[in-house]
Amino acid sequence: MWVRWLQRTAGSPAIAIDASRLYRVNDRIDDVDAALLEPATVAVHAVRRTPLQLGDSVVVLGAGPIGLLVLQAARAAGAGTVVLIEPHPSRRTLARTLGADATLDPGAVDVAAAVDAHVGARGADVVFECAGIAATIGQAAALARRGGVVSLVGVPNGVVQIAAAEWLIKEIRLVTSLAYLREEFAIAQQLVADGRIRCSPLHTSTVSLDGLPDAFAALAAAPDDVKVLVDPRM
Repeated sequence: MWVRWLQRTAGSPAIAIDASRLYRVNDRIDDVDAALLEPATVAVHAVRRTPLQLGDSVVVLGAGPIGLLVLQAARAAGAGTVVLIEPHPSRRTLARTLGADATLDPGAVDVAAAVDAHVGARGADVVFECAGIAATIGQAAALARRGGVVSLVGVPNGVVQIAAAEWLIKEIRLVTSLAYLREEFAIAQQLVADGRIRCSPLHTSTVSLDGLPDAFAALAAAPDDVKVLVDPRM
């Protein structure tokens, strides 16, 4: 993924990387999309590990970069109705442009009732938890139908408690995923190249190395930005 940058900065300081760890970028993919192939591959891996059937109803919890990419990967895998849950309005708007049938503000609606209104009273076939916070991990089982699937994609920072009885009573199937397999880069690249996964709408700004502290502060204060890229040449 870094081959282009190294070629363009010949003679400038660079990091030596074993050639076996490099991936050739499809010529149809521009630099912004190439820079986002890694998180796109995380999403592809999550969907490939999840038993998602053609036409399944899907809920995505969290509209960060991974959640928005999982939304698109699930669509590419044949998901039917897709509902995304996210508190920040700008991210909900982006999710609609990327293929969500409905977006819900968890602070404004009864989420379980609203999900049932879109996918049917029995709950969603598959719930992707992409926020990695205790509240949404605990909520995931409540949004899934009996015998449905909860796919944990977000990485929590601490210990999370769940109502185990609910998971047992509903016979929830739990799937987890972390990172990706090497061969999934090729799958993700093809999905990006043919437009089934759109990365560039997630790109909200590019900063220099010196601009990183301000970028992190802005994300923490009001995360209207989705994916901030870093260009060391700036």
